[in-house]
Amino acid sequence: MSTPYQQGDTLNRIILGTVASPGLATIQGNPRDPNWDIQKAKGSTGSSTVLNGAPVAQFTILFELSGDEDDGTGNTDFDRWDAFQRLIESTTSGPKPTALTIYHPDLAAAKITEVVNGGVSLPSYDKKGGKSYTVKFLEFKPPKPKAPAKPKGGTQNYANTDEGKRSPPDPNAAAKQRVADLVKQAKQP
Repeated sequence: MSTPYQQGDTLNRIILGTVASPGLATIQGNPRDPNWDIQKAKGSTGSSTVLNGAPVAQFTILFELSGDEDDGTGNTDFDRWDAFQRLIESTTSGPKPTALTIYHPDLAAAKITEVVNGGVSLPSYDKKGGKSYTVKFLEFKPPKPKAPAKPKGGTQNYANTDEGKRSPPDPNAAAKQRVADLVKQAKQP
């Protein structure tokens, strides 16, 4: 396992689609809060909890931009931000959301790989000439198809089927018929 020092710049940026974020990116929040239903007991003390599964992850990233940092092409964080913000907003600009892959070591550890835009804040300015944006991201998880229903145990009720109002099949019908045939045979002269 590598240390934060060994990971260097990968902790300061995210990769959204194929584009590295400008500035310093700091992930905030706990994206994997379980969905607990806390049920208070009626007529007694205490309560019970029921786990309703895990909702989609929601988290924010603070992007701190500087006009001083040059990427080697003459562009600063400010220059790269407009295109990056358009990329974020492209996930929700059409009739259906379009997810983008996201990579950061901490998000990968939380198994978050695709996101959509949850909102971009207005800029905040610091006293050193920098500005920052807070972006809310939502994990993209399309609904999974429902598993086919399994047959339930027990006997089938034929009275409510298209086959009419006949009785369910008797598992002992063959044995009963054999006994009836033997009784009939014994009564014959």
